[in-house]
Amino acid sequence: MQGATLLCVVAITLVLWAVLRQPGLGVTLAADAAANRVTIAAVDTLGPARGLAVPATLAAIGATPAPSDAMTLEAGDLIEEPDMLESYRGIDRFMARQSKLAALLQAPRVTLHLATPGGPAIRTVTPATRDLRNLPLAFWVQLVTGAGTLLIGAWVLAMRPAELVTRLFALSGAMVTLAAYTAAIYSSRELALDGGFIRILSALNHVGTLGFGIAMIAMFLRYPRALAPTSTLWIVPAIFVPWLVADITRLAPNQLVGTQLPASIEMLLIIVLIGLQWMVNRRDPRARAALNWLGLSVIIGAGAFVALVITPALFESAPLTSQGHAFGFFLLIYGGIALGVARYRLFDLSEWTFRVLFYTAGMLLLLAIDAGLIAILHLQHETSLGIALLAVGFVYLPLRSRLWRRFAARNRLKDHELFRAVTDVSFAASAHERAERWRELLNRLFDPLAIEPADHAVDKVAIGREGLELQLPPAADTPAVVLRYAAQGRSLFSRSDQQLAEELVRMTRTIEEGRSAYERGSVEERRRIARDLHDDVGARLLSGLYKTDLDDTHRVLREAIADIRTIVSGLATDQPPLGRTIAALRHETGERLAAAGIELHWPLARDDDSTTALGYQTYRGFTAAHREIVSNVIRHARAGNVTVTAGQHGETLCMTVTDDGIGIDATHALGSSRGNGLRGLERRLAQLGGTLTIVRQAPGTSVAIEIPMHVAPAADAGFSVTAAAGHAMTDGTPHSRGAGP
Repeated sequence: MQGATLLCVVAITLVLWAVLRQPGLGVTLAADAAANRVTIAAVDTLGPARGLAVPATLAAIGATPAPSDAMTLEAGDLIEEPDMLESYRGIDRFMARQSKLAALLQAPRVTLHLATPGGPAIRTVTPATRDLRNLPLAFWVQLVTGAGTLLIGAWVLAMRPAELVTRLFALSGAMVTLAAYTAAIYSSRELALDGGFIRILSALNHVGTLGFGIAMIAMFLRYPRALAPTSTLWIVPAIFVPWLVADITRLAPNQLVGTQLPASIEMLLIIVLIGLQWMVNRRDPRARAALNWLGLSVIIGAGAFVALVITPALFESAPLTSQGHAFGFFLLIYGGIALGVARYRLFDLSEWTFRVLFYTAGMLLLLAIDAGLIAILHLQHETSLGIALLAVGFVYLPLRSRLWRRFAARNRLKDHELFRAVTDVSFAASAHERAERWRELLNRLFDPLAIEPADHAVDKVAIGREGLELQLPPAADTPAVVLRYAAQGRSLFSRSDQQLAEELVRMTRTIEEGRSAYERGSVEERRRIARDLHDDVGARLLSGLYKTDLDDTHRVLREAIADIRTIVSGLATDQPPLGRTIAALRHETGERLAAAGIELHWPLARDDDSTTALGYQTYRGFTAAHREIVSNVIRHARAGNVTVTAGQHGETLCMTVTDDGIGIDATHALGSSRGNGLRGLERRLAQLGGTLTIVRQAPGTSVAIEIPMHVAPAADAGFSVTAAAGHAMTDGTPHSRGAGP
């Protein structure tokens, strides 16, 4: 690549030197073929002829003001490519006139003989060397094309230096550079260039043109599949090199036979070889994808050059476009061929082939309709172009999606069908069934020849072996797999296939995560119910078996029934509201205290109508803690009155139960001899991240609990008991209240 870059810089420098050293007048000339005259279309405001009125006819130029010394100009003096002349005699005359005009421009002063509307005029100017500002657009197109083809060919050769195909490709690029740069020198002249120099440049241009065709023919004889042995490739130059020599030495009958005919034959052979390669490789998706792009690039690029520039000369017509501009098609060729020969992202080439063909066909249809309306109906160009645009826009463009589905895209499921299919896969009853449905879905979407387990770790969807494989990571209880040969081997896996597979894997994993979370939640819910039944209801019923007093047995049974009611209520409703929970506890507490002869004071509060939802854990912990505290009051406090307040403060659920009983010994409450009731309350609040505060009053005790509204379960959550001893005592010593059985 460094060598190619250096060569490119040297070639550009030589071309610029050859062009800029030419003497110029600072004018833009145009040929009027009908009147056989040369007109001045524009004048450089900084050039030698500045101030000259335009448009004007440049009738002749001379070294002196004398008309006898002047050389009359002809429209043929501005021919861009001398190859367009029919005979070698015409070329010799053209070269002789160019040499004479170039000699006149070398003089210190040049006289311009003008034909203006006011009559003949003479203007004497001093020629100056040309500068970059005056070089035409066609020159820059050829300069960029030559550099691009040379560097692209070198890039492909650098990637695969040992292959004959890449060597031929690089050689063809060098031939295009030779043809483009030699043509750029003589086709961009302002008026004249030495005829002998033009003859040398023209011969090199012919070498580059036919050399390109020879290299392309040899390449398509070997790529993508060998159609002929390597040893027979010498036949191609053996045919065209003598033809080239005959043209340069003027042994051919005329210019058409010597130059235009072999170039057209080479293009025809290239098209035939592309067709043969297509037939031979019709069962090889990789070769066919590369060939699609190669053939499209050559046919559109080189075919356009031949059709617009060379073929009209065979029928004695003027070129349809400037040769300099037509060289831009070769850059299109080499961009496409480089992708194909380098085998870069072959899996995208088939889609791009369709797009290029579609837009090319649309452009040609637009031009055909426009030309037809002008020729048949004699419409103005603006009117015909508008009608053509409407026809293409409303007829051809709507066919795009249908053509795409017919020729390029494979059958795809609609979005809702795809979502339903993925859901069916994820919610299959067993892992084996999920794996089977996953394979069926992949077969349905991509129609591969085989789905095989991957022989290596796959962490994301990827295209392998230049589009022959599509690798998928584990999904739907299926290990990583490799899909081989899309559409039963008729095509490659494309970028859209990769995106679809990525979406499939993402959707499947998301649904699987939801299903797994649901299953984990169900298991956790069953465990929580079992734990509540075992720890609360089971423990109470077990203790009731050993009660000798019938009233104690009834009390234990009522508490067990209350626990069961709480569990059922919490499960029956996803999130019970706070207001309803407080109302139910007020009613239940009133009945229990009334049966024990204790008066309840539970004033109404703003949270009694609260619709704030309580999670099951919060609801269960709150009601269980309240019942345990009330049970302790009934059994041990010897109280006559109980006051309860409950509500929400910020993100915390708070409740305080105050009695006027004998009080509780905080030291005993924190000691090691506490009973099962306080121990269970301690454990439950710790799991909820709540706090328990016990304060001795005069008389009685105040017990407060706080529970976060949004519980994050933690088996080892902190638990705090704050005991404050009061100053009121009975008979001089603090009374104690038991912690419960």
